[in-house]
Amino acid sequence: MSKLQQLEQIRQWRLPTPPFLAVRYEDFQRGAFDVGKLRFPVAVRSSYALEDGDEHSHAGQFATVLSVEEGQLEEALEEVFNSYPEPEGGEAIVQEMIDPEYSGVLFAFREGVWKLELIEGQGEGLVSGHARPETILLPRFNRADAWASAFYSFWEGFPGKGKSLNRALVWLSYYAQALLRRMEAEYGLDIEFCISNGRLLLLQARPITTPEEAEEVLTSANHKEILPPRPSPLMTAIISKAGYRLFDYYRGLDPTLPRRAFIREAAAMPWINLSALLDVMVHWGLPTQLVCRSVGADDVYQVGLRPYRMLAKLPVFLKVLYQQMNAKKRVETWLDNTRGRFAWRRQHRQLLWENRKSTAFKEWLADFESLYVELVSNMQVLTGAMSGPLALLDRLGLLSRLSAALEEKSASTDYLRAFSDLQYSKIDRAAFLERFGHRGFYESDIGQKRFFEYSEADWKQLLGSQSIAEPIPPKGRTGGALWARLLAPAVRLMHTREWLRDETMKLFWDFRKELLEQTDFPFWEYRPENLKAYFAGKESRNALPEPQRTSASGWDMDTFLCNGNGRRLPLRLLANVTGRQNGQAAGIGIYPGKVEGYVWRVRSAGLDNLQPPAAEPVILVADALDPGWAPYFSRVKGVISYVGGLLSHASIILRESRIPAITQLPAHIELQNGDWIEMDGQTGEVRVLSERESEGVREGMKE
Repeated sequence: MSKLQQLEQIRQWRLPTPPFLAVRYEDFQRGAFDVGKLRFPVAVRSSYALEDGDEHSHAGQFATVLSVEEGQLEEALEEVFNSYPEPEGGEAIVQEMIDPEYSGVLFAFREGVWKLELIEGQGEGLVSGHARPETILLPRFNRADAWASAFYSFWEGFPGKGKSLNRALVWLSYYAQALLRRMEAEYGLDIEFCISNGRLLLLQARPITTPEEAEEVLTSANHKEILPPRPSPLMTAIISKAGYRLFDYYRGLDPTLPRRAFIREAAAMPWINLSALLDVMVHWGLPTQLVCRSVGADDVYQVGLRPYRMLAKLPVFLKVLYQQMNAKKRVETWLDNTRGRFAWRRQHRQLLWENRKSTAFKEWLADFESLYVELVSNMQVLTGAMSGPLALLDRLGLLSRLSAALEEKSASTDYLRAFSDLQYSKIDRAAFLERFGHRGFYESDIGQKRFFEYSEADWKQLLGSQSIAEPIPPKGRTGGALWARLLAPAVRLMHTREWLRDETMKLFWDFRKELLEQTDFPFWEYRPENLKAYFAGKESRNALPEPQRTSASGWDMDTFLCNGNGRRLPLRLLANVTGRQNGQAAGIGIYPGKVEGYVWRVRSAGLDNLQPPAAEPVILVADALDPGWAPYFSRVKGVISYVGGLLSHASIILRESRIPAITQLPAHIELQNGDWIEMDGQTGEVRVLSERESEGVREGMKE
């Protein structure tokens, strides 16, 4: 479709565009053309048939002449037609010039974020690449948002540029969706626009021909808590492949949501697709800060509450409410059915492993992926059901007191207690393994060892060789029994989630053990396609590629933009994010208590760094935490993490165990081994009293 045909469609659909007309080459040759009522100056623009096709774009290859006065029109038309390979049968566009305050380009992908580039004045410098634009991500707004923007400010937009610009961009978002519904553009549209006197005008809408340039905002979020610094290649592949199925949880609630991936792979790591979750919030009229605060990421949209859209989505919220009211029963029923289903299928595979290993592995792979998807979906239901009531309790200052008061504790806290009992010889190893042998460090990764597999040397590292005294339980207010009885149902939803995780980790162990019995090498170091070839007999063990564990980036970036080619860009290139990243002064308090101590900085959990320094007291500082860190919790007076949430698995353990703790500590507050600090688990504040207090302490602490 030519540029002229695009503009004619935009005008036919009554979308705003400057007045224009077409001049045919043959009419130009005869001098038989008329610009009618167009006001000068005008722009003479190319409209060659192959310029903006669905498969290839030739943007910028043909001439455009700007600010053409009446006496210059013939010369400008000649220049444009001469730029065509074959001008015969061609046409040029004559369009009224606009003197805009702003010009820009919107890349509106069908799947991915919408990136908007803006400059002041004419857009020729932007299109030619000579002007450096400011960039933001444009949320998908609808017609109601566009009308509401005239009297209701719900979007931050470009900082410091005025509300009229942001209102025009809300209309741009609405018009872009209208164009995507009507135009045949498989991957999306590249839309040029300008804004004059606060009014949006569309200049061009051509199909995007580079689908690999579609970007998403990816974040480590809770993956950084539950997965090791470099997840196993097998687990990364399984999680990433499940990305679209995981997002189907939201599409099941609201079929009007477009197809997206909940998980995306980048730099050989599985990341959570933050932009897909933000688009759900925008679609439902909810503040985008809800998601960003829960995962500890920058709000790249900054969209506020819009009650009129929430009202339109009332059936969706009622469906969510029904799910949440039945969450506990739903999860218990699912787990009962799942245990039996996978036990039967495991038994069925025993014969297949003897005769048809390839088929057996494919079934194993499909079953494990299904287990992962169903687990995460049920976790989402439980988290949604408990987040509202427990957030209210936290605002009232009752959550920490209530968690400590309840005699019943979560399965994760039981795990910490059992490990502490084992550490202080109150139970023997056999008793501990009977209850928790299926657990271990970063147990959500199928590639991580479980306690069942530990050697004597491993146990010696895990428990330590020195004799230590049992710690004195921390003191603190526990809350009244009346509050405990009244509010216990809300907390027990949280306990159901921890029970679900513990029981599912037993199933993870069953899947791991099944492949351990069929292989004599670390199968988790290979991707599914390699293992399929191995079990099909197409590749011998020696022919398998050497594991490349260093290829993964690790959790080197918390949140970033990533396109289909794997190119990663930091969020600081976005105009509405730059300058806000160091604004937070404190973390989130998990359990109250003021503690002073030496920083014990641990980057990741493992057997090699379990021994705390000899100096006392010690405060553990980690990037992120999960229940696998239980062996560390019993050795410290306080805990701080940079990533986490009020209701994360580790936060629940720390709160119920009455260990002063803080999470979501801002990244610009850098704590190092040996720093003497004071932490306040009530306010989330951390003060560095002196850096690296002594040489001996620093040397005694291991990274």
